[in-house]
Amino acid sequence: MNKLDDLKKRTGSSIIAAVLVAIIIYFSNILFIKPLIAILICALSYVATLEYINFLKIKNVHLSPSLLIFFVIAEILAFFFYSMFPNLSLLPSLLIFVFFLAMFLVNFKSLEGSLKRISHSVFGFFYIAIPFSMFLPIIFIGNIEMQDGRMWILYLILVTKITDIAAYFFGKLFGKKKLALKISPNKTIVGAVAGLVFATFTSIIFSFFSKENFFELNLIESIFLGLVLGVFSQFGDLCESLLKRDVKIKDSAKIPGLGGILDMIDSLTFNVPILYFYLIG
Repeated sequence: MNKLDDLKKRTGSSIIAAVLVAIIIYFSNILFIKPLIAILICALSYVATLEYINFLKIKNVHLSPSLLIFFVIAEILAFFFYSMFPNLSLLPSLLIFVFFLAMFLVNFKSLEGSLKRISHSVFGFFYIAIPFSMFLPIIFIGNIEMQDGRMWILYLILVTKITDIAAYFFGKLFGKKKLALKISPNKTIVGAVAGLVFATFTSIIFSFFSKENFFELNLIESIFLGLVLGVFSQFGDLCESLLKRDVKIKDSAKIPGLGGILDMIDSLTFNVPILYFYLIG
């Protein structure tokens, strides 16, 4: 497959995914839709965890898939219940504590390689569970504060994905000097700068046209948040590329035109927690 055909397939798949996400976001305020969104997030995290475990198998590291999947999904559900019932704000932290205990307990019978298994399990838990789970209190922020979570999720996805698109096309057209050659040979400094510019511009424009929709960012805040999300969007992409380089694979899975779930959310890995902490801070 040539690069043009690959681009067409990726564009088509991305459009379909974007339409589905837009429909989900639009109807997310309906009461019976909320648990369905949580179930969808759990399903995506399940696949993402399997992709991560496959990474480790390539490096000859074998974890207990069921245990890691259980705690990833449990953390997502903990954040969901916190989103629905703000008095349960300590539940996600409690789950993390229980997860740490469990990781040690299950390794008491098998000492050899326990450090490797525990460290890879903890990393996988935070790498997958945190961005997936914090998506829920953002979209359901209206249960916690007078904000429209749909607008914030739309803002997050637009700023993040436009960063990716701008970095890709400007890098292809004008980029010569590589940003991180060993990690991601296609990324360029020109592309990275373009991504930051477009992230900031998108943040400002979105904020300007969304003032009356329970979405509040002044000019300084929109510039600052746009820049931060632009930086960490590209950083998240590089981080996943680092993992894939280590295991010598191109995509985390083979979903036509998209790769894998980890590929789809790489630029959101840090942006979701950043926006979450911004909103509750």
